[in-house]
Amino acid sequence: MPRRASRSRSSARTAALIAGIALALFLLGEAWLVARTDSGALSFARWTGLGDRARITRVVGRHLRAGLEGAGVSADSIRDATTGGSAARVRWRAGVAPDASLLQANYTIHRALEARGIEVLAGREHAGRHGESMLTLVVGVHGRATHELTLARPARMNDRDEPTTARLAIVLYGFAADPELARHTLAVPLPFAVAIPPGLPESSALFKTARGSRREIVLHLPLEPINYPQVNPGPGAILVTMKPSQISGLTRRYIDQARDVAAVANLMGSLATQDATVMGAVYRELRRQRLPFLHVSPAAGSVCKSLAAELGVDYDEPDAVVDAEARQKDERQLDARWKQILDETRLTGHRIVLVRATPLALDWLPRALDPKRLRGVRLVPLSSILRRPPVM
Repeated sequence: MPRRASRSRSSARTAALIAGIALALFLLGEAWLVARTDSGALSFARWTGLGDRARITRVVGRHLRAGLEGAGVSADSIRDATTGGSAARVRWRAGVAPDASLLQANYTIHRALEARGIEVLAGREHAGRHGESMLTLVVGVHGRATHELTLARPARMNDRDEPTTARLAIVLYGFAADPELARHTLAVPLPFAVAIPPGLPESSALFKTARGSRREIVLHLPLEPINYPQVNPGPGAILVTMKPSQISGLTRRYIDQARDVAAVANLMGSLATQDATVMGAVYRELRRQRLPFLHVSPAAGSVCKSLAAELGVDYDEPDAVVDAEARQKDERQLDARWKQILDETRLTGHRIVLVRATPLALDWLPRALDPKRLRGVRLVPLSSILRRPPVM
């Protein structure tokens, strides 16, 4: 009996070994077949950093061309500008129309590449030698650059003659408490900033996602309104009964949680913004971190503007807030309000617009931001309109 049992165990081990070898050969064969496809080779390079680099460069180039096409860049305008001094194997330069938005092109290309697992390793806007606006992106896989793309938008006569070219910055708000709406909002491939309150259970994840999407963040600071708590900005609100040190500390903690904040805006606060002690404590932290205050719907007795001037804090107010129009059943009121906003932007030179993120507004926004509809109004980052205090 012992010998029979020993033979049985030996046979089982042999069978398991054979099965393991067969499985390993099968998986290797499947991996080899997958690696023979462009998508498989790209996935392999993305996870390991290995593979035929020339082939990976060709695959990235094909997807980059598709992203450029989606951004409205003509294939005929793409030129090879490969020279020494660049980490990328291939350098492209392409021209865009004078009324095109480089910011929107950046988002469109970024999203197209991200969907294929291709990274945008670096990006910056800068001015060319002849007054043209330039966008340079470095893309690649697994941290290794394959392409450097430069988009050039020629300077228009009014760009040279008029320093106040019509510029428009958009901030979406009011989506943080609805996880599905928040996911949808942050995924829309259009250039806008997002206002996120810090006190919600979802706040940390939303800040992280917004940073990962390269969106500018407005910290939507909850401040005590009149008739609190019947009217409530949500958890973590700054109250007028708090000590100044507590208010400054809470503001600092919220800014640290958000990181890379473009501005701090009030969420409600019709009572707190009339209290010089409360706003002085908030402003001391904003001045320390050189952050501007964006005052939404100021109350009649607000001290924010005068106190900001006194304490040396940059202060601004949105030029328009699109709220009630975004809550309607159809887009008619949104369209009418948007036409008014664009006309005002062309007249004044720049506008900051807050738009409540509702399902209706998110479906409408891509059409509202179509370059043909903007007609000369250029979408820009919020930080390019808001001023920041100089470094002392």
